[in-house]
This record gives sequence, C-alpha cells and structure tokens, in this order.
Amino acid sequence: MKRLCLLRHAKSDWSDPARDDFHRPLNERGAKAADFMASYVASCPYRPDTVICSTATRAQDTCAPMMKELGDDVPVIYREELYHAMPDQMLAEIHRAPDSADTLLVIGHNPGLVLLAMALAVDPDDEVSLRISRGVPTGGFIVFDFDIDHWADLKEGKGTPVFFGRPRDLMAD
Repeated sequence: MKRLCLLRHAKSDWSDPARDDFHRPLNERGAKAADFMASYVASCPYRPDTVICSTATRAQDTCAPMMKELGDDVPVIYREELYHAMPDQMLAEIHRAPDSADTLLVIGHNPGLVLLAMALAVDPDDEVSLRISRGVPTGGFIVFDFDIDHWADLKEGKGTPVFFGRPRDLMAD
C-alpha cells in the first residue's frame, strides 16, 4: 500500500505588485499556518517519509517548517515541474517518486492540486471527496490510500480518500 498526501502551499503575500508570481513569499497568516501544518503533519498518522515540493517560493516557504518538524531522515525533492502543474503533470512527478517512500507528501498549487485530488478518488461522492470538491484552501491537506506497491502504478480513480483538513479547522481542534 502507498499513501499520498497533498498539501496546498500556505497563504502568499500579494503586497508587492512588482514581484512575479513564482517568487511570492508567504504572508504573516501563511507563515503561521505553515508552522501549524508542519507540526500537525509531523505528529499525525499520515506523517510522510518523503516530500516532493514545487520550487516556487511560497511552496518552499511552506515546506521549510515541515522539514524542520520531520527531520533530516525525510528527503525532500524540489521539482520546478510542480509550479502550476495540472493533474497529468503532477501524476508524472508522483510516478517518479522513489518506491522506498510509503507515504509521499506533495506540496503544490491550485488549480492542479484540487483537480488531481478529485481525479484520484475512487468514489467522488464519498464524504471526503465531496468536501474536497467544495474547495481546497491554502494550507489544505488531503490524504489518499492506494493499493499499489510502486508509485508508477498510481492511477486516477483508484485512491481512497482518508482525510481532508483545512488549517482553520485543525487549529480550532
């Protein structure tokens, strides 16, 4: 079995109109959410053993506290291809993941991330899928289980959604 976790980058800073999209950092709220989500993910039952992250600044800013919490034994792979990737591009990057990873965390962007999540679900009408279909906010965390042994075998429509959490809801718990 393989477990795939998807994390949308935290809230980014739009205060500098001259800054290009790729280089936008997190805003203050986003930095707090990234810290919280890092702590949550590192201590939850869905703790990843490998991370793949977009090279966009806001994704790397979301990833940095995560890697502090997860520790040096969890490798992080940065992929420029995840920047504004659509589901087929995201799947290609997941297929490249090392099979030594049992729980893979992908940190990326909408709309590709939510579209991928919807495409992966075996039952688009189950409770978790319906919540995802209403939108994945910045910092949103989604978990799927797949009955596969190799990441290259991961296919759309074969994932069992097991968790969807939004920072606002998780912080309130």
